[in-house]
Amino acid sequence: MRRRWLQLSRRHRLTLYTTSLVLLISGTAWAWIHRLDDAGQTGPRLHELKPWLIKTHGYAAVGFVLLLGTLLPGHIRRAWHAHKNRINGAFFLTAVSLLTLSGYTLYYLGGELWREATRQFHLWLGLAMPVFLVWHIRTGRKATGDVHRKP
Repeated sequence: MRRRWLQLSRRHRLTLYTTSLVLLISGTAWAWIHRLDDAGQTGPRLHELKPWLIKTHGYAAVGFVLLLGTLLPGHIRRAWHAHKNRINGAFFLTAVSLLTLSGYTLYYLGGELWREATRQFHLWLGLAMPVFLVWHIRTGRKATGDVHRKP
């Protein structure tokens, strides 16, 4: 039996996945160029991309947080009350919260030691998020008995 009352609409999923992909690509590309910059290995073209990538990443982050907010009254609340995928959902929300807080901290933090540690934390947690998202989707489908549905 499918639990449609917990599933996201196709358009909602597509928007969420697209925004997540933009976040992943822009953040990863920025980190890669930043690393090359630190080693003195970037040319002017790559160096000029950094501000655009970080702006894209920031705008996508705002969009992602807004989209996540749209999940609270429906998907998250209903799944929580139905006792479905609670541990995984709480873990995923905690990871997203830590990414949001560390991103905000990176924007405003000044000290280089803390900034570098926060940047590394943000990068590695961000790179792990696709795995967490797939894990959340798969365990959610198992919890609702909808294991054969394609994303």
